[in-house]
Amino acid sequence: MSITKTLRASALAASLAIALGMAFTPTPAAAATASTTGSTTFSVILQPTTLLYYYSAINLTVPSSALLALAGGAPTALGAQGLTATGTASTLSATAATFAPGAPGSISAVGLTLGNVWAVRSITTPTSGTTSVSVSFSSSTTQASATLNGSTTGSSIALSSLATSPTSFNGTGLGGTPQVGNVTMTMDLSNAKTAETYSGATIYITASST
Repeated sequence: MSITKTLRASALAASLAIALGMAFTPTPAAAATASTTGSTTFSVILQPTTLLYYYSAINLTVPSSALLALAGGAPTALGAQGLTATGTASTLSATAATFAPGAPGSISAVGLTLGNVWAVRSITTPTSGTTSVSVSFSSSTTQASATLNGSTTGSSIALSSLATSPTSFNGTGLGGTPQVGNVTMTMDLSNAKTAETYSGATIYITASST
């Protein structure tokens, strides 16, 4: 009899515990509905940049017609010359006075312009920044003269007064229309004695932006 009461009491206690547990089970929390916004300033900083386009070699051909024009044009008659022959039983000879042709035009100071031989795209600072371009016959110093040599000793072309234009300009933008430039110099052709290629000079083009 006591065993039966004990079992009933235990069953009642278990049922009560289960009922209480079900009554106090917490319900899930509702999903959060509040939001917040933050802001971050964003900027892009560009440094001065220079993009140079140039030819790895320039081969200039000067035709005979241009050389003749530089040398004074077409052959010129210098007037009549009276000669008196001397000779032997089988030969005669007559020698004119010292021949004195006119000056050979501008053959010793020929101005040369190489147009559109470099181009630059650049980004510069907005206030006083510019892009500068310079040329030299030396990679380390400003050298405005050089010599082109032929294969014959003493046959050469002297170069001087190397310059470029423009020497400075505003930034074009890396995607904009590039700034193109010319290179000028003076050639002395008076010692060029052979029709061939004269070589031995390199033009260094330097472009920089601030």
